[in-house]
Amino acid sequence: MKLDILYQFNEKYAPFAGASLTSLLENNRHFDQIRIFILGEGLSKLSEQRFRTLTANYGRHMSFVNTDSLLHMMRGLSMPAYRGSYAANMRLFISYVLPDDVDRILYLDADTIVTGKLDSLAELPMEDHPLAMALDSLVRMHKKRLGFQKDDYYYNSGVILFSMETWRRDRCSERIANHVKNVRAWYASPDQDLLNVVLKGEILRLPAKYNIQPVYLAFPLKSYLRTFGSRGFYSYGEIRESLENPVIYHFFRFVGEFPWNRDNLHPDNDLFDAYLALSPWKGYEKQKARGGITFKFEKFLYKRLPKWIFIKIFRVAYEDFIRKANRDSLKFKTNRHM
Repeated sequence: MKLDILYQFNEKYAPFAGASLTSLLENNRHFDQIRIFILGEGLSKLSEQRFRTLTANYGRHMSFVNTDSLLHMMRGLSMPAYRGSYAANMRLFISYVLPDDVDRILYLDADTIVTGKLDSLAELPMEDHPLAMALDSLVRMHKKRLGFQKDDYYYNSGVILFSMETWRRDRCSERIANHVKNVRAWYASPDQDLLNVVLKGEILRLPAKYNIQPVYLAFPLKSYLRTFGSRGFYSYGEIRESLENPVIYHFFRFVGEFPWNRDNLHPDNDLFDAYLALSPWKGYEKQKARGGITFKFEKFLYKRLPKWIFIKIFRVAYEDFIRKANRDSLKFKTNRHM
């Protein structure tokens, strides 16, 4: 059994991607073949060497894909940088840079940890879908702004299973490029919104266990579903089953912090620390979170209020945050806290 894996990140995210890759390799030793493809931006020689050493220690093959053509293309399309990097949108155009013998590839964000075996994704029937993704947990109002109905699915782009044959056949990269050029390039969540808008109705829904998001761990599930709504989302039973059999954790920002921030309250902190300690980035010094007064106030309330009360405040704050990010994107800006 074989598995192809794709990461994309810049130098800032190299230590976090290193923890993610360590977790994947550590928990999937049984695969006959694993190939790692990295779309890097501005990676240092030291980081590249650490990744080579890491994959070699597990007897796996790794390639750094030249991304110059992708960067040139995205700048030509006037696509925005995200957190100061063009890396976020690279995976939208992977058909231009991956070898032809890649027929299925699993993309993972740098802020993921793989705790289970990936056999089921390697063998998942794709049913003529170009990609498979899990649902995003925090988009009640954002879906409406994008023209989606309440029952429509909106997916999180932190974990994507690509069927490259179907992706190429359906010219998905070309369709995204056409949308960027002729419809809209700037979105609140750049790559994620593009995938959901351009490929609406073509994405296969993955169970939540392949993208365990912070809110599933931080709040009682029933409180979460009452607050954010269950239409167009997983049921209580589906999320509960996924939490009992997790495969991939995705630790995006929570109350203004990531697990790599000093003194964070992120529910995935211990998990991140455990695999970082197994990686070549062991000893990484955590940095203070960068955020405004709103994030600091959120953290203060999270520590002091009952979770069922805090989640209501969290929803209001988060939806205002996304509203502002969408406003900024319509002005051809990127929100600096996204």
